[in-house]
Amino acid sequence: MEIIDMKPKCIIIGAGTYGQVYKEYLQSEYEVKAFYDDDTTLHGKIIEDVKVKGSIKDAIENENSSDTSVFVPIGNNPIRVKILQEFEYRGFEIPSFIHESTIIHSSTKIGKAVYILPGSKVMPLSVIGDYTMVSMGVNIAHHTIIESGCFFSQGSNIGASILIKNLAYIGISATLMTGVKLIGSDSLIGAGAVVVKDIPDKAIVAGVPAKIIRYKKGD
Repeated sequence: MEIIDMKPKCIIIGAGTYGQVYKEYLQSEYEVKAFYDDDTTLHGKIIEDVKVKGSIKDAIENENSSDTSVFVPIGNNPIRVKILQEFEYRGFEIPSFIHESTIIHSSTKIGKAVYILPGSKVMPLSVIGDYTMVSMGVNIAHHTIIESGCFFSQGSNIGASILIKNLAYIGISATLMTGVKLIGSDSLIGAGAVVVKDIPDKAIVAGVPAKIIRYKKGD
């Protein structure tokens, strides 16, 4: 008797390099039906054996929410959160993806639509909020609370007992030292920075030790 592979179906929002990487990871668990991207120059193209079928609006209008999950591996935090919330509102499943090689203690609380890539480690009694992305080789120490929509770049190291507020972005190989208590909402920690004191909302910091370069504009 022929064995039919009945993997669940999914689509990926964003056909750029990050979306292509996630396709490679997801295809072991899902049938990746399509990419969708608002870049019209990509529409109709085949990227890594998967067709770019249209825009995000096209996905909402044409895909079946009853049998298709949605992944949004986009590094821009506000955009990713907005897209995920829109698909969730429309009745689509927005699963988490946690690579099998990660080491995550059973006491860690993980929200919805959380993506954690290979080699990352999360110590006990931590919280990872909804819509957060954790790239390869990230280390998160115990009792750290990460709110929603954050991004942790490859090789970043997060100390213990830190509150990381909504939409914070941690750059490649940045370190948040234990003893820091707060990383502000929508803040940006530059690549390789070493943070030794609390960071306010919307601050952009860089250097060793990290210093405030400027603040993001807007509300």
